[in-house]
Amino acid sequence: MKPERRPRRRHRDAQQRSHRVVVRFNLAERDEIAEAAAARQQTVSRLVATASLAAARGHSVATDPQDRLDRAVDELAASRAQLARVGNNLNQLTFGLNAAGYVQPTELALTLGAVRRAVAVVDDTAAKLVTGGSLGS
Repeated sequence: MKPERRPRRRHRDAQQRSHRVVVRFNLAERDEIAEAAAARQQTVSRLVATASLAAARGHSVATDPQDRLDRAVDELAASRAQLARVGNNLNQLTFGLNAAGYVQPTELALTLGAVRRAVAVVDDTAAKLVTGGSLGS
């Protein structure tokens, strides 16, 4: 199974990885691992490498710091798109005010509410990224 979006590449070490390890799974195990990788929007190779290294280093296999950053980037990108749409609405309202001399108060209130919600999402995500809080799935 391929992830829905193209997975982000891991940060490369200064020294290139030149060794390969062959791992064998039965069909059910392979499918289970592929589903887990797809759920995390990772390649199977990345999931296996990350989990193996975490276990070897005595860390929790359940979380990958890069996953957290990937989710943050995705959420901020979605917020950016939402803010761009809201900005377009504000531009249209401003044009209406300047061209026709009026803006409907209800339109303005709805747009300002959308701006406040969008900015709050960006602020919350940025704060969680800085503090290490949960970013959700």
